[in-house]
Amino acid sequence: MRRSSRSSGRGPGLRRFLPWVIVFLVLAIAPALALAQTTDSVVVSWSAPGDDGAIGTATSYDLRVSEAPITAANFSQALVVPGMPAPLVSGTAQSVTVYGLTRSRNYYFAIRTADNKGNWSALSNVVLWDWNIDTSPPQAPQGVRATRETDGIHVDWRANTEADLAGYNLYRSINGLHATRLNNALVTGTEFTDTQPPASGQSVVYQVTAVDQRGNESARALVSQINVLSASDWKLEPGYPNPSRLGESVRIPVVIPASVSGNVTLRILDAAGRPVRELVIPSPTPGTTEVAWDGLNDAGRATAPGVYRGWLVAGSTRMGVRLLRVP
Repeated sequence: MRRSSRSSGRGPGLRRFLPWVIVFLVLAIAPALALAQTTDSVVVSWSAPGDDGAIGTATSYDLRVSEAPITAANFSQALVVPGMPAPLVSGTAQSVTVYGLTRSRNYYFAIRTADNKGNWSALSNVVLWDWNIDTSPPQAPQGVRATRETDGIHVDWRANTEADLAGYNLYRSINGLHATRLNNALVTGTEFTDTQPPASGQSVVYQVTAVDQRGNESARALVSQINVLSASDWKLEPGYPNPSRLGESVRIPVVIPASVSGNVTLRILDAAGRPVRELVIPSPTPGTTEVAWDGLNDAGRATAPGVYRGWLVAGSTRMGVRLLRVP
């Protein structure tokens, strides 16, 4: 039986649904919606999210459609897609058939999910359905790398160039186990910090994918294995003062393990990754020492205000810390 919303006096009817929508939840890892089109309807399918991340069962879905771009502010005014099923256990395939759209019109779709406490997720990315089915995924991100920093493990990559790119997903695998997604919403930049890395002594692999506005997801670009440091290993503490003013030095504490041999280098790079200054700790003794950067470059000239990174380089160890210089 077909359903029509034309009598409501607002919004489009419901006959066709967009091909892919990536949905991201505050409390649950959200489903990725997929399209199967027929002559008079569209079947939308997805993998159920959990109640808490990828664990458990969410409580309800709220899928909306509108002829205007959907935002968090106007989501409640968009037309509700009827007939949504109750969420099943995380990872279960689910679907709904959507009827009644007009072929000459474009439609925007977005979804939210609720948990058993009545907490609603953030709004998903908004996807345009213009009756052109695009099943080609973006290229896998290039230049992916991961480094240990004071606030976690920092992952960055080069930007994709597709015109319809919506963002990126980041996945993490610990000790070779199944990879899980870390981001609740598409990452729109080209970096992500895992602020809660696993306990020390474990190995971590990060994977990055690109997602277009249809929800097509690229192959996963892998990052080389990262070994999480134990307390007795290298550690780069936050610099202080941070922010620091031009004309004053910023001091960066470095914890040096007993196994160190040879010189240790702290390289200062600007926001574009260009080298600014190289500071050497000659044959350091184990324990905590401080490296001071006076804000000058290798030519002895003062640097401009902005964001810089201090990179600790010692053998195979490479760790970073963010430094902000202000006027």
